[in-house]
Amino acid sequence: MNLYMDQVIDEVNQFLVPLTETKITKSMINSYVKQGLVDRPEKKRYSKQHLAEILVVSLMKPILSLDTIKKAIAIALKLDSVDKAYDQFIHAFNDELTKTQSQHLNAENYQRMAIRSLLYKLLVEEMVNKDL
Repeated sequence: MNLYMDQVIDEVNQFLVPLTETKITKSMINSYVKQGLVDRPEKKRYSKQHLAEILVVSLMKPILSLDTIKKAIAIALKLDSVDKAYDQFIHAFNDELTKTQSQHLNAENYQRMAIRSLLYKLLVEEMVNKDL
């Protein structure tokens, strides 16, 4: 399954837009490739691995810097294959999404979620910078 840029954008946006209300663009993908976050396409065609890389970067970008995401991906790929690392990411993402949707959300829950988000972000940045 190798896709051209327009097909990649359509595929990624099917998943990304309902979650983040943000669309991936051609310039964003080109930037990710240029920065080494996503492997270069082969003959302008993107593989399943490229889709996974673009999706992970796009989901993490609102909370982590691109440099932190790049380091985290490098660590994940040192430990596991691309397929396994992506499957773990998606499993964890879906698990957290399910937990979040099932909570009764009130002001205190929002506050706790925001505090957890901040603390987790700081911990991830510390762990990633320590590991590399």
